[in-house]
Amino acid sequence: MTVARSMRVSLDRREAIVPAGLAGATAVLTWAAGALVTFPLTEGSAYYVTVARNLVEGHGLVIDAMWSYATPPLVLPRPAFELWQPLASLVMAVPMAVLGSSFATAQLAYALLAAVLVALVWLLARRAAAQLALPLSRARWVALGAGLLTVLSGPLLLSVAAPDSTLPFAVLAVAACLAMPHAARGNHRASVALGLVLGFAYLTRMEAIYLGLTFALFVALAGVDLRTWLARVTAVAVIGGLVVLPWWLRDMSVFGTPFPTQIGDNLWLTSNEQIFGYATHPSFAGFAAQGIGGIVGNIANAVGYQLIDTLLVPGGVAIAGGLLTVLIGCWVARHRSGPRRLAGSALGALLVAGSITFVITAVFFPVATLWGTFSHAAGPLLVGLSVAAVLGLDEAVERVGRWRGWQRNNAWLAPCALVALTLPIALLQVTGAARQSRDEAQVISQTAGALPAALAAAHVPPGSPVITNRPIWLSEALGDSTLALPPEPLADVVRLARDFGARSVVVFDSYPTPLLDTGTIPCFTSLPVGADGQARVFLIDTGCQP
Repeated sequence: MTVARSMRVSLDRREAIVPAGLAGATAVLTWAAGALVTFPLTEGSAYYVTVARNLVEGHGLVIDAMWSYATPPLVLPRPAFELWQPLASLVMAVPMAVLGSSFATAQLAYALLAAVLVALVWLLARRAAAQLALPLSRARWVALGAGLLTVLSGPLLLSVAAPDSTLPFAVLAVAACLAMPHAARGNHRASVALGLVLGFAYLTRMEAIYLGLTFALFVALAGVDLRTWLARVTAVAVIGGLVVLPWWLRDMSVFGTPFPTQIGDNLWLTSNEQIFGYATHPSFAGFAAQGIGGIVGNIANAVGYQLIDTLLVPGGVAIAGGLLTVLIGCWVARHRSGPRRLAGSALGALLVAGSITFVITAVFFPVATLWGTFSHAAGPLLVGLSVAAVLGLDEAVERVGRWRGWQRNNAWLAPCALVALTLPIALLQVTGAARQSRDEAQVISQTAGALPAALAAAHVPPGSPVITNRPIWLSEALGDSTLALPPEPLADVVRLARDFGARSVVVFDSYPTPLLDTGTIPCFTSLPVGADGQARVFLIDTGCQP
């Protein structure tokens, strides 16, 4: 072994300590932050945790809450994942099988996922720095800063505290984008790896299709002929399809279709409560009735929500700096070759895939995205913009240093500044989430504790499903079946109760239902449950005609 090679190996081994240390610190920090949140922040998170628990306890991929009536069979317990994908629950189920099926165990699984993500982001930033030919000292600080920003990212911290599909999708998307440039150039190992990762990404979120579109674009930009383009894209698609095939077969046997039918409903939403419709479902006619003004207004609202509420507010200065860096880089790239070096890179793939997701979600799912469609798939764009922010501020510090004639290389300044500005926002988000989880847990537990005795006193048969606007939370707390409350006339609610043998309705918060109107409501009798007024409970006379 030559001296040069020996020095290079030694350097590589020493440098590997950095991502390993970042990963270890991330696992501890994110699990500690997650431990502050003791109750699933959203019903989506509760859904994944409950299905994982049912799987570990031998019940299979089922759930006792029916939150949507769009996909038959409408039975309880309900086969899980008629719309969402299973990998998030499968990830949680692994440690649950050993450590018990608690919410904290699910958070532990996601803390380990966060550690993997940070190591991948470090590698991504290191490659980007090398492609920009940054000096070694700057490249090291850029990679370290990108990893630290990922640790402190509010959205990603909360995805450990409230585990759902967000974090595993981000991990798989970053891994896919690291392999994508090599696969686009025809590297066979990279193509196999990319196909496998895309398959698992699809089993996490269907936005993996946008990663596939990005790969098809990268192959086209590689300057190959049509035959080569088809061969490379098809090879990756086939490998990914083989990964997904068992799940498609399962969905065919359970739901009669390999693809979620509710996606079509989500296209025509005019309000998100329509998701819970029983007698009526979203339709093109109802969508078109909004008129051009309503459709365009929803799209504009979705763009603003995704940009401000999903990216800028939770991501803070890192995301704002990343957006500014990308915009300036695109302008500078017209005249200089430096920024163009990233066009076909892993970082470029992340930014392109994230942008495609942003646009398609806002244009085609402008109402659904207000309840999380984009936020759960925003990991690639959040990571890409965070890395871009570190690169951009590093370049700005370098230029200021040359202008001011600094004697030292202050490569540490950019990442440390971004971390210092990001930390307070992350702390606010985690503490706010912890307070919210405590409040929600108190409301649900009080209601679930008082409800059985009240229903028994009213002679409601045990095991009768409860209709509610919080079906997943309440089902888990009660240990019994629940049905989503449709935002429909009372006649349709009574019909739902007859069809499933339900005798009670529980309404939390404000909800678009006539049950919250003042005065006497035909067929429904208000029932006090002693839950400090946190929920309203009604008995249903299923023989009544409202």
